[in-house]
Order: sequence, then structure tokens, then C-alpha cells
Amino acid sequence: MKNGIFLAACTVLTGLITSVTLAQAPNNNGQPLGLAQENPQQQPQQQFARQGLPQQQQPAGIMPPPFQITAAEAQYIDKILAYWEFRSKKVHHYEANFQRWEYDSVFGPPSPQVYKTYSEGMIKYEQPDKGLFQVNVIKHYVPPKDDKPAGYEPRPAEVNDHWVCDGESIFEFDVPAKQLKVWPLPPEQKGQAITNGPLPFLFGANKEEIKSRFYLRVAPNQGNAQDEYWLEAWPKRPTDAAEYRFISILIDQKEFLPFAIEVYDRNFNPEPKQGEKPNFSRTVYKFNDRKTYEEGGLTANLQQMFKRSFYQPQLPAGWQRVVQQGPGNAMGGNVPANAGRPQQQMPR
Repeated sequence: MKNGIFLAACTVLTGLITSVTLAQAPNNNGQPLGLAQENPQQQPQQQFARQGLPQQQQPAGIMPPPFQITAAEAQYIDKILAYWEFRSKKVHHYEANFQRWEYDSVFGPPSPQVYKTYSEGMIKYEQPDKGLFQVNVIKHYVPPKDDKPAGYEPRPAEVNDHWVCDGESIFEFDVPAKQLKVWPLPPEQKGQAITNGPLPFLFGANKEEIKSRFYLRVAPNQGNAQDEYWLEAWPKRPTDAAEYRFISILIDQKEFLPFAIEVYDRNFNPEPKQGEKPNFSRTVYKFNDRKTYEEGGLTANLQQMFKRSFYQPQLPAGWQRVVQQGPGNAMGGNVPANAGRPQQQMPR
């Protein structure tokens, strides 16, 4: 499987943030954190001088920090993560439609502002470790020809990604082969593979796990958004760094849900040294029509729908069910080497 959004999808979807009435996460004094009220006239990155925290010796197997942040910024990020974790624990079901823009500096259009493919699809999640990822539309860039301008067109023979996780295995719908491929998860990934995927920010918000895995800072390009939180996460683990350079997480302040995630290619470098080629490869996901449900209430009415999708993937007529060998490598494919904010389709 090639799609990073659901890489470890059976277990990165854990803890999606609820969109029910905004709850208040108490601090040690029992008072709301009030992130939005700390300084409503100033953007986060404007609050912190960049002299940074003292350098510390890195443990073995941990990448060196790509930047330094101040103690004030670290405290601010801690509050965001704590609030996020508080909200995440309330989510039992989540579903959303997504749009995806893929930029490719090697095989795509030469401009960093023009994406190579545009896709639409859906994701679904149920605690603790069940999920669905399905692409419904893919359109590819078609360069201008004769009097016809550049545009985007589907490829009729192309097969869209569609897979499901039931917490025990990944089920991949291989349309050309007419096979429902079953990728068993190894014991150590059951119940947590989703949270160990490259996009835990969309699907889970465990403060300590995120901090142990990523260097975090307020995104330098946040601009003047007053109702959003923008964070950057740079990998600490070499295995993550081999997949992507960093990830941007754009959080809706009102619902405290990520409304977009940007995954930057491991070699992303839009302003290279003289003589080197720029790399602007990146992939952008924007999430629409987000629905979340707490346990009980409406959730109970959705159980049968989710069971059909997650617990019992249906074998299409004339297909074969094929169990794959290997420890769940269906999810270990490539995070698309493209992520960033499209200039036209993805408004801030």
C-alpha cells in the first residue's frame, strides 16, 4: 500500500478528537487552560524569542534536533498537546471526507505551486484500532497541448486505494487481481499500530508519545490566522526520518480537530544551494464534513454500520481471500513523497 494517511491505519486513527461541544480541560488548579485567551492579539510564533532551550545530549538512536525553541514556546505546545489529548479520549467514532493534493518535483509539473494529482476519498475510525481508508476520485495533471490549457483528468483504468483494518489485520481490496488481501498484524502492533503511524496527529493525541517521537514547534509560516493552531513535527526516529522530513498539523481552534495535514518529502528543499535542484515534493490532506461521536448516544446507532466496514469486510463476488505473509507490511509502504498547502484549492 502506498498511502501514508492510512499507513498503520489500523492503529494511527486512535483517539481522534471529538467535535461535540467544546469541553474544558482542567489544569492542576482545576481551571480551564484557555489556549485561545492567552494572548488573542498575538500569534504564537510572535510570542517566543528564538534563542532556544539549552542543548542536551541525544540518546542513542535519536535524531539531533533541527531547531531550538524557548521554554515559553515549549510550555505553550505542552498546553496544546494536553488539551488535545483530553479531547481525543472522548472520541469513539470518527468519519470525514478528505481532499488530497500531491506535489512531485520529479515526475510532476515543474512549478512548486502546481500539484501532480488531486484526489477525494473518505476515512472512518472506531476505537480502539479499527479504520477504513478509501479513495473515490483521482485526477492527474495534463499539460497544455495545442490550444487546450493544462487541466486534470482521471485515468479510466486506474484503481483507487481501498482498505480496512479490524484491529487484527489489514484488508486490502486488490481490484485488478480480484483479491481481498489480508495482512495480519504482528502482536506488537495490535491495538497500537495506528498510533505508531506517521500521522498520529490526525488520529490520536497522546501527549507523551508525540513528544517522545517528534520535535515540535509552532509553524513559522502560520501567518495571521486567529482561529487556528499550526504546529510542525520533525521526526526523532531515523525510521520516520526515512519517510518524511517533517509534518505540519493545522488545528481548528473551535473544535480542536485537525482540518489539514501536510507531509513533506524526506528530501524536501525548495531553496537548494547553487547547482542543486529544488525539491518541493509534498502531500496535503484537507478534511471536510468531519463527524465525531462519543461512546453512547448516537454511537450506539452506528454500531452495525461500522461493524460491517471494519469487522467484516465483504468479499466481492468472484474474488479470492488471500492471506499475505509478513508482519503487516501492507501498512509499511511509502508515505507519498509530497505534502504542502495548495495555493488555490485549499483556503486557509
